[in-house]
Amino acid sequence: MMKPMHSWRLIFAATTLLLLVSAGPAAGKQTPKKQARLNSEEQKIIKYLVADWGEDYSVTSVDIAMAALKMKPSDESRFRIGSHIKAHPELHEIIRRWGWVTLVLTPDEKLIARTLVNAERDAKPQSTVSEIAKSVGITEAQTDQGLSMLERYEIIQRVASKGAGYKVVTRYIKWEPRLDFIFHKVSLDGGRQFNTN
Repeated sequence: MMKPMHSWRLIFAATTLLLLVSAGPAAGKQTPKKQARLNSEEQKIIKYLVADWGEDYSVTSVDIAMAALKMKPSDESRFRIGSHIKAHPELHEIIRRWGWVTLVLTPDEKLIARTLVNAERDAKPQSTVSEIAKSVGITEAQTDQGLSMLERYEIIQRVASKGAGYKVVTRYIKWEPRLDFIFHKVSLDGGRQFNTN
């Protein structure tokens, strides 16, 4: 009789330990980094976007919202706002339908990403910063800045190779063409600007 009772206790103890370990933060998974809080100006951008998305079929991006609210352009603010959008797809159906990438990247960043995606997808040699700049129609400094933002958003990763020295993260090569990097800017007579896809 004692043997089954002892086995039952062992099973109970093991199950309890397993439940405690899997429920805790040290369950072998990394806990996500604590997201930086948005300041009041950045919160206004989010509020503007949520109200604007879907009106006139808009898929307005962060940079256009910043311009509309006359907020000084800042990659740091845009990164925090974009990270907030990425972490909160429940904010609006537009995020879930079109993806956070569509909403947080500037037109130049989308064109840089598209250039890299197309080259990798077509197995072409990696473009240099100069070649990317020429194809997008921007300076090399602007290209470097765009590449840096794409890396921060984990769309590309740095590699030791010829060319610009970046590789597109696999999940961004899957669609042909990548809808995340397609955009159309609309300007109405009244001055309102927004993106559509």
